[in-house]
Amino acid sequence: MSEQLRTPLKKPIWTLVVLNLTDGFLTYWGLLAGAIEEANPLLSGLPPLAIFLLKLLLSACLAAFLFTPLVRIESKVWRYFLLAANFVYCGILLLHIVWIALLYL
Repeated sequence: MSEQLRTPLKKPIWTLVVLNLTDGFLTYWGLLAGAIEEANPLLSGLPPLAIFLLKLLLSACLAAFLFTPLVRIESKVWRYFLLAANFVYCGILLLHIVWIALLYL
């Protein structure tokens, strides 16, 4: 049995980890540059470094799922949930690309 068949949720979880880390770094950079404001009301009152560290912690927690039986679950509900989260993060990263373009071009 191939690795993909045994761990169907591994790629969506790993993608979410990478997207979350990228969002954390770009948010930190944008806040320091004064180019953006944090739109998440749960994080908006925190300093940029605290937001980045929380994103880093969240990414570490998500990465920990890669070492649990969760990656072997063959549930379409979990797969669609993770794919939806990945699409949301892709949209957020597109917003980051827009502000980077406006700031530096």
